[in-house]
Amino acid sequence: MTPADFIKRRKGDWVELEQMVSDSPVGRRLRSSSDGASRLAGLFRSACSDLARARASGYPDDLIDYLNNLTARAHNLFYLAPPFPLRRIWQFFTTLFPLTVRRNATYVVAGLLLFYGPMAGMIALSAYDEEVLYQIVPKSMLEGVEKMYEKGHGEGREETADVMMTGFYVRNNIGIAFQCFSAGIFLGLGSIIIILFNGVLIGAIVGFVAQSPAGMNLLSFIIGHGPFELTAICLSGAAGLRLGFGVIITGNRRRVDSLRLAAADAVRLVLGAAALLLGAALIEGFFSPSGLPMAVKFTFGGLCTLFLVWYLGIHSVRVHRAQLAIAPQSGTPGPVPDAPLLHQEESTL
Repeated sequence: MTPADFIKRRKGDWVELEQMVSDSPVGRRLRSSSDGASRLAGLFRSACSDLARARASGYPDDLIDYLNNLTARAHNLFYLAPPFPLRRIWQFFTTLFPLTVRRNATYVVAGLLLFYGPMAGMIALSAYDEEVLYQIVPKSMLEGVEKMYEKGHGEGREETADVMMTGFYVRNNIGIAFQCFSAGIFLGLGSIIIILFNGVLIGAIVGFVAQSPAGMNLLSFIIGHGPFELTAICLSGAAGLRLGFGVIITGNRRRVDSLRLAAADAVRLVLGAAALLLGAALIEGFFSPSGLPMAVKFTFGGLCTLFLVWYLGIHSVRVHRAQLAIAPQSGTPGPVPDAPLLHQEESTL
């Protein structure tokens, strides 16, 4: 077989392999497809065989150099070590999680309304009609919480107690988040009930204690970790709603495919919520019970709230728009770097 015939027969696979090993959006999309890895492996093996044949047949050096370079690039990519986990974690929280929040904005907003609506209603009810409040939440429970915060935290707390309580907060908070998420499998009704219950309970406690002398002690304690913890509960509830409604609202997909997509989004929301709960537990364990001035605690709580507004709102929209700007480019075939040899007339060989 002449070099020209060899190139004519094998050129298609070489160009396809060039596309897959390139660092362009098209190359990354081809490699990340469902059968991308197996296709890359097959093209890589074929290119290695072509290189061996070209050498054995004494084909021109520029053809051998091209195939050698192509197989080397494919080898480095095929046997590339997986990305360092910290990089993947960083990409998750800077890109994937905000995109998931933006894509499921309806469920996230629903989770926020289901929690903060009853919470605000109970706070208002405690200010105008405590007797009705006692019919919803036992008076003994509310008075017990009030007694816990009578002393305040001006003297701080022992370090050993901080560590112990941090572990308790981690377990307790993640347990609540998991309940909000897992209960969503019952067509979303379980998540709705748990979110409403937590909103009513927390609103009743805050509203009742805020009317007493211990009110500022309670507010100064919860203001630091509250933004992360309460937002995480809402996100967990949103994950449960996404999971539950994924069974009901299927669009043009099969029910099992719709549930699979819903579960992927729900898990990402829960992972983000878990990170917020971990941060809230650390703050609740070491910062909230400290003897720092109330002004410092309220300032810190305000900064945490602003961060969440930026991260879940502004940043998620920016990332979403950036992805929309990239999508049209990755959806159309772009230029593929080819070796000069492949653009020459076959008669020159």
